[in-house]
Amino acid sequence: MKKLGLLVLCIAATQVAQCQTTATPLPDSVKTFLDKSLTLLETYSLERGAVNWAELRQTVYQKTQGAQSVRELLPVYPYVFEQLKDDHGWLTYKGKTYKWRNTARPTYANTAVKEALAKKPGVLVKMLPGNVGYIQLPGINAGGSLQQMRDAAKVVQDSLCRLNPDQAKSWIIDLRLNDGGAMAPMLAGIAPLIGDGYLGGFVDKDGKPDQQWYLKQGNFYMDTMRVTTLQNRCPIKRTDKPVAVLLSGRTASSGEIVAISLKGRPATRFFGEPTYGATTANESYKISGSSYLTIAGMQETDRNKVVYRPNVAPDVLITGGDNFTDLSKDAKVTAALKWLKTAKPGKTK
Repeated sequence: MKKLGLLVLCIAATQVAQCQTTATPLPDSVKTFLDKSLTLLETYSLERGAVNWAELRQTVYQKTQGAQSVRELLPVYPYVFEQLKDDHGWLTYKGKTYKWRNTARPTYANTAVKEALAKKPGVLVKMLPGNVGYIQLPGINAGGSLQQMRDAAKVVQDSLCRLNPDQAKSWIIDLRLNDGGAMAPMLAGIAPLIGDGYLGGFVDKDGKPDQQWYLKQGNFYMDTMRVTTLQNRCPIKRTDKPVAVLLSGRTASSGEIVAISLKGRPATRFFGEPTYGATTANESYKISGSSYLTIAGMQETDRNKVVYRPNVAPDVLITGGDNFTDLSKDAKVTAALKWLKTAKPGKTK
C-alpha cells in the first residue's frame, strides 16, 4: 500500500460521510533536524530580521507535513533560503547541496567570459608591452585543509616568481575568471605585488566587526591566525606600484573578496563589469553527521571600512570586448594599459 503520509479519518453521520485529515507527526530525528536548521538560520542569517519567524516556521511545517525522513525535508530548504534572500548559502546533505537559485538575477550575456571559464583556466603570468606585469587569477578551490590552502598559495606565488616581478613597472590583476573558492591562497599568492597590511574584514548587519584579514610578511592571517606558510622566494623591492584590476559579472564570492581587498589601495583602479554579487561571508554549522548548513551571515568591508553590497563596481565600466586568447585585442586590458601609462606609485601601509 502506498504511504500517503496522512492519517485519514472518515466519520459517517447518517447519510453524510465527513472526512478530515490529520498530519502524521514528524519522527523525532527528522523534527530535530528541521528545528535545528531553522534555529541556526534565525540566529545567524544576515537577513534574519526581515523575516517573521513564527509565520515562516508555520509555513515550513505545513510544507513538510508527512515527511518521514530527512531526505523528504530537502525540497523545503531552497524555499527557506529564498525567504532570507540568501543565494550564497546552502544545505549539504550526503554530499549534495540544496540552495536557492535566484532566477531574478539577469542572464549573464558575456559569452567570452563564460567560454573561458568553461575551460577551467589556471594561473597565468606574463609580461605585456611597456613592462606591465599581468596575472590571471582564477578561482581556487583548495579544499578544506590548511595544507591544501598553503599548497595552492605556493602555486600562485611560484608563478609570479618565475617572471621576476621586479621587472614590471606596474601590474594588471585579472579577476574576470575568478568565481570564488579559498581567499587565503589567492591573497597570499599575490602578496609580493600588493604588500603587507590590513586588507578588509567581516561585519554583521549592524556594522559590528567580526573577523579581519591581513597580509604579514607575505602570509595570510585571519585575525591572529596564520593561514599560509609561504617563504618569500621572490621579494620585490617595491609593493606600491600601480595596479589595474579587471572584473566581470562572473567575479564572485572569494573572487570578490580579493577585489575588495584591493579597494582603497593607493594607485589602484578597477575596470570592467560589476561583479556577480556574492559579497557576503558564509559560515558552516553542523546539523548532524555529515550534514551542514552554510549561511550567509556577514558582510564584507575593505581596508577603509566600506561595506560592499550587493557587488563590487568598477571605476571604469566596460561591458564586453573580452579576448582571453589575444590580450592585445582585449578592451579591458587596453583600457587598463592606457591608465597605467600615466599612473604613479602610491604609498602602501
